[in-house]
Amino acid sequence: MKILIAPDKFKGTLSAAGVAAAIGRVVRKKYPEAEIIEQPLADGGEGSLELLQQLLPLQKHRLEVTGPLRKPVQAEYLMGEGKAYIEVAQAAGLQHVPGPRRDPGHTTTIGVGTLIDDAIARGANDIYLFLGGSATNDCGAGMAAALGYRFFGKKAEDFVPTGNSLEWVERIDHSEVIPMLKDVRFTAVCDVDNPLLGASGATFTYAAQKGATVADLPELERNMSIFADRINTSLGRDVRTISGAGAAGGLGAGCVAFLGAGLRPGIDVLMEAVGFTNLVKGADMVITGEGKIDNQTIHGKVVSGVARAAREAGVPKVIAFCGRQEVTAADVKAIGLSSVHALLDLSSMTLSQAMYRTEESLEWLVSLRL
Repeated sequence: MKILIAPDKFKGTLSAAGVAAAIGRVVRKKYPEAEIIEQPLADGGEGSLELLQQLLPLQKHRLEVTGPLRKPVQAEYLMGEGKAYIEVAQAAGLQHVPGPRRDPGHTTTIGVGTLIDDAIARGANDIYLFLGGSATNDCGAGMAAALGYRFFGKKAEDFVPTGNSLEWVERIDHSEVIPMLKDVRFTAVCDVDNPLLGASGATFTYAAQKGATVADLPELERNMSIFADRINTSLGRDVRTISGAGAAGGLGAGCVAFLGAGLRPGIDVLMEAVGFTNLVKGADMVITGEGKIDNQTIHGKVVSGVARAAREAGVPKVIAFCGRQEVTAADVKAIGLSSVHALLDLSSMTLSQAMYRTEESLEWLVSLRL
């Protein structure tokens, strides 16, 4: 019997490696004769670089950049053999913004552009941008400004737009973009497949998580829509309907518009990096999981990616464990799972236990449901 354990992290409580190890301990007791493989995964959001660093010979580079509030922050990226791997959250992540100051109308991705510039200066000609975890809704305008794009409104001076001021842009100038940019291949690695606009777009799906109020959303959406029009007229790129364009506050769209990037689902990139096709071959059971399984799980998260790959490999049983689940039986079937089991579904489990004793609680859940 072959069992593959391939989970994401339980965000804020347990790393993907920790989740895999906790599940693995129980599985080994229940199936002592089985071949058991533990392979932590990530979906292109936080934790992706940590996983890549375990797999590839990469050097870490650290520098000071402009954070989402335009104050200096320390950010890192990885590089090796001409390839650079950048997590946008390092420079523009929600962790850099204190709770009371969270407002995606004012935050910027300038620091992301600085990391790209630094990587190019070090010889990178192939750059992967991991788009999860941003505090922004600026469609990548800040990133573009750091690379030489200029944004003009009614005044003669250029400015760096944010979510609240995207509507002021009347013209985008690319005459001063750093020359080397055209020689670099960019891949935007998305942890979601949301479009830029609409009910499932960047603003209405994610801006509230970044501090926007319900009253803010229509204006942020309108600004984003106007900016998408300016991108089309100034740069000749229509980013409105691209799958994944809504990732990281529209940074997916910005990567296409300003970098000529291709967009790929993060889970596909990470599964490719770990050789998932070979790992899952011949498996009798696949166990996956993440902190929360809900309607966003279908949009490019680890659980859905693992379930899809397992189905393609003919694995008969795919089980998911999580902290909280908000899916129907129809959702479970659509994702491709045999079953979903959540810590908070246990009558004796409190939220505090699930959050602060995650490892022990998860082992208990697996022992009860496997």
